[in-house]
Amino acid sequence: MTTIFEPFRCRRLPLPTRILRAATYENMADPAGRVGERHAALYERLARGGAGTIITGFAYVSRQGRALQPFQAGIAGEEHVEAWKPVIERVKRADPTCRVVLQIAHTGRQTGSAATGQAVVGAGPVRCTYFLSRVRTLTTEETAAQARVFGDACERAARAGFDAVQIHAAHGYLIHQFLSPYTNRRRDRYGGDRSLFLKEVLCEARSRTDIPILLKMSGAEDRPRAITPELTASYIREIEPLGIVDAIEISYGTMEIAFNIIRGGHPLEPVLRYNKLFTRFGEVFCRIFKHLIFPWYKRRFLPYSPVYNLDNALAVKKLAQSSIPILVTGGIRTAVQVREIVEERGLDGVTLCRPFIREPEIVAKFRADPQAVSLCTNCNLCTVHCDSPFPLRCHAVPERRGSPEGQAT
Repeated sequence: MTTIFEPFRCRRLPLPTRILRAATYENMADPAGRVGERHAALYERLARGGAGTIITGFAYVSRQGRALQPFQAGIAGEEHVEAWKPVIERVKRADPTCRVVLQIAHTGRQTGSAATGQAVVGAGPVRCTYFLSRVRTLTTEETAAQARVFGDACERAARAGFDAVQIHAAHGYLIHQFLSPYTNRRRDRYGGDRSLFLKEVLCEARSRTDIPILLKMSGAEDRPRAITPELTASYIREIEPLGIVDAIEISYGTMEIAFNIIRGGHPLEPVLRYNKLFTRFGEVFCRIFKHLIFPWYKRRFLPYSPVYNLDNALAVKKLAQSSIPILVTGGIRTAVQVREIVEERGLDGVTLCRPFIREPEIVAKFRADPQAVSLCTNCNLCTVHCDSPFPLRCHAVPERRGSPEGQAT
């Protein structure tokens, strides 16, 4: 498996291995979006465990673009820059070769005014069937201004010491909303060219900093008139001449059916206990949802299968005919799968999320044993607890005393 563990230059970004830790929401920042000791301890352990490249959980680029979770990290102001600096320093002391990549995002229609203190905005007025917020369509001028907001966030990330940024254009967030025909029904220039907003974001980012820029895109989503591998590939062909993007990670879907992004178990009890979209309706509604609505609703969930985004990623790579490295995420659980994806199927690398939660030393484990298998069972308790007051941890193992998984509040 020497190919997997040899250093790899992802255009401008040198990587220690072809295995990256995918963006994983930490639920560890303070209510103002400032990171601290818990982030530092988590990332330091990942670095010591051989992660090599760590992509952070999504950080909001502006208060208007923050998620419902009150402990989301930000990169929207100088206080966030200063908070991130010691975290990155801890990682570099643990492993000077480890790359730390900040994922940045604007939630667009996938949030609520209670979290942002502002109107919910998006590419168009189409409400998200999960968040249900009324959406105000961004004007042409406001859309151009949002691209500059992303540029500002990239500049802050560089000053904080990050090795690169990953711009989140997947999972139904704002950039995805412009790329998807389902949510982008505009009649201005951003509707005539659905990739225009993404191109402006990339150009603004490059004008503000020279650090490498990665991109996360959904290869498909759960609607017939929406993102497809063919459409994603066409967008990649459009952005490649810009010469800005250093790698593209292929994921899936939107938050309207979040379990189709992650796949696996559907633990409903913690959802009903912590998710603000359910707790606001009270106990009676939650009982009705559990016994009458959920059995019908979960028919829309896609089943878990190993490496479940691979076919879409391969299709995107083939159709795009691009020199931009393509990474895939989702359902990668064994060292053999990593080798097959890179050495036999021709993708440039993989990103893992849940295996790193269960085993922060998973890369070292794969390196030591070519037949190694992750202990992650895809129960998704870690995922649904994103809405709880408790920081990220694997709920299948006992909580460690003094670990970063203590209570967030």
